[in-house]
Amino acid sequence: MGGTDEAGWSEALDFAERARVTLVLRAALLEGGWWDGVPVPIRRRLDQNLADNTVRLERLRAAAAEIAERFADAGVEFVALKGLSHSPDFIADPRLRVQYDLDYYCPREMVGRARDALLAMGYEPTGGWEAYPVDHLPTMLRKTGWQWRGNYFDPELPPAVDLHFRFWDEQTERLAAPGVEEFWKRREGRELELADRLGYAALHAVRDLLRGDLRLYQIYEIARFLENRNSDAAFWGRWRERHAPELRRLESTAFGLAERWFGCRMPEAAELGPEAAGWLGRYAWSPIEALFRPNKYELYLHVSLLRSGRDKWAVAARRLLPLRLPGPVEAVHVPEARMTAALRLRRRAKYATFVISRLLHHARVLAPTLWGWPRWRRTCNGMFTSHRRSPGLE
Repeated sequence: MGGTDEAGWSEALDFAERARVTLVLRAALLEGGWWDGVPVPIRRRLDQNLADNTVRLERLRAAAAEIAERFADAGVEFVALKGLSHSPDFIADPRLRVQYDLDYYCPREMVGRARDALLAMGYEPTGGWEAYPVDHLPTMLRKTGWQWRGNYFDPELPPAVDLHFRFWDEQTERLAAPGVEEFWKRREGRELELADRLGYAALHAVRDLLRGDLRLYQIYEIARFLENRNSDAAFWGRWRERHAPELRRLESTAFGLAERWFGCRMPEAAELGPEAAGWLGRYAWSPIEALFRPNKYELYLHVSLLRSGRDKWAVAARRLLPLRLPGPVEAVHVPEARMTAALRLRRRAKYATFVISRLLHHARVLAPTLWGWPRWRRTCNGMFTSHRRSPGLE
């Protein structure tokens, strides 16, 4: 690593920032004895990133404490998802986790009350996502006037809040996750029980994988959990007992990615289905490759997991020819009263540029995705038993 010049390091850090693993990389350099070989300007940049993120963490904790108090006053029951609840099981030091939002699950009958509590605190919903298939209400944030300044670790960046009303979006994914509703019943205080915490992290990663939005840090955290718990027979016995086979197979897909990307040991209790095993054997690295050369190879996995031809076509159409416009991408923290003419113009220009870039992205990957489908089907020949095959996209 000592032979890498400063420009090479800067390029590597630019990638790490997008993947949200910058501070994990810094810790690995220190622990591996490579820190002294890193150019001084890069070390300074990493040190500043850690300092900024440490301040952000304290502000996130303060925001979470304020929200928890307001929810309690409003009689809202909830559990925290991801983020702060992932330390120390998924990441040793919470300062190493780059977190931009606070996620909560509330039962459907309470999610409206939670939203009203946030509105009373000055949080506002972002526009444009109401029709998008998600498992939470439109993201809410405080419009403080903050604007992007190129710093992924900016302590001034206000946290967003996502209020989840389900753990898995079966309607959109067309895939069942039986038993996932039991996560709420087994909660421990304001967090999920540990096996369910792993389950939710894995399901969230699989959801993002199938939607083409998986991030490296999600799999890193799962890999760390698997490696540290690999020999914990009691934990894996509890995981198998509480999670149905179909649910375990979905979760194990994320475990398979963790094994391939980070070399962690796959737990013996894992149950990869033949579709996922075949896809991982050929396309496991495609989500990372997509950061440099766009692809939608995760669609092959998704369609292969479905049994109904109607579901296969619905998912393929949604992924190949998306019709929904994206949400706002610029000045989302600026209140309307402080929106200048120049800022409005810049916001419209950025949005138009982003929409065009997404259209070009989908157009670029359409032909290669369709072209590669027959090859994937040939790879699968003989892999699946005849009763699991169904018409549609065959």
